[in-house]
Amino acid sequence: MRGRPRDPDLPARVLDAALAEYARSGWAGFTMHAVAGRAGVGKSSMYLRWPTKEQLLVDAIDAYTRPLVVDHDTGSLRGDVLALASSLLAHFLDPMGWVTVRIAVDAAVESVDLGGFHERIVTKHNDAAQRIVDRAIGRGELPAGVDGRPLLEGLFGGVLLHTLALPPSEHAAARTDLAAHVTPLVDLLLRGVGPAATPAVG
Repeated sequence: MRGRPRDPDLPARVLDAALAEYARSGWAGFTMHAVAGRAGVGKSSMYLRWPTKEQLLVDAIDAYTRPLVVDHDTGSLRGDVLALASSLLAHFLDPMGWVTVRIAVDAAVESVDLGGFHERIVTKHNDAAQRIVDRAIGRGELPAGVDGRPLLEGLFGGVLLHTLALPPSEHAAARTDLAAHVTPLVDLLLRGVGPAATPAVG
């Protein structure tokens, strides 16, 4: 006797439901039972793929933040950083984007033990920033040896604070012109990174 066919939409439904449930309940009220009910799936189906709620949350963050590590090779350091900053702003302007930030903060202060969070999420974003820097070094825009992590940290923090400072009434307008909102921050950060080293003469 053949079993029920697999539901191809189940993973996406569960991951969306996990973020929505975390937004409503936080870590204290986050349960697999609540996620299953919100997603309209059986808990047994969820446990086959996600044995723990920690693994489910890491997968949800990974899926939702994946567009932030898309490799935008625009041909210049400024263009690459502007593309990343615009993606970050769009992410923070999305209510579910704020949920991923909330989970990351909870994990950072250790009130939530998300095994694999640093390796799968933080390292991936650091690597994406370093690729931008490495391309700039290859083009001669930056000196060799520049670390991409401070650039990513400054960009992430700056865009996050900019989003916090935006009145909700301005969010819709910001979504239509992301680059205009992040350009001043990007230019400030790039001045701090420094110009390419000048070759010695003689």
